[in-house]
Amino acid sequence: MIRQHLRFDIDEIKRQVRPYDFYSKEQSINRFGYSSRGWLTAGLCPFHEDSSIGSFKIHEESGAYICFSCGIKGGDVIDFLQNKYNLSFKEAIAKLKDEWRIV
Repeated sequence: MIRQHLRFDIDEIKRQVRPYDFYSKEQSINRFGYSSRGWLTAGLCPFHEDSSIGSFKIHEESGAYICFSCGIKGGDVIDFLQNKYNLSFKEAIAKLKDEWRIV
């Protein structure tokens, strides 16, 4: 039952939290420009002291991210929160549900 409920939470988060909206809300990620194959140039990487504007990119549909300077990469907004704020999977889900008012 708990696993099924968690699956619902993940599906609902991915449905309601659009990657573009999520990343534009995050600090230091505010320069969006279109790139190839659905990858958006997001600007400075939030995981290291970045001086190369455009090194951090996100995928518009999936929310995957990559920094071509430091090499960090991840699969979605949940993974991003885990990496950026050192959260567990459940803590990242709870943070997203709270901040995006997902019930």
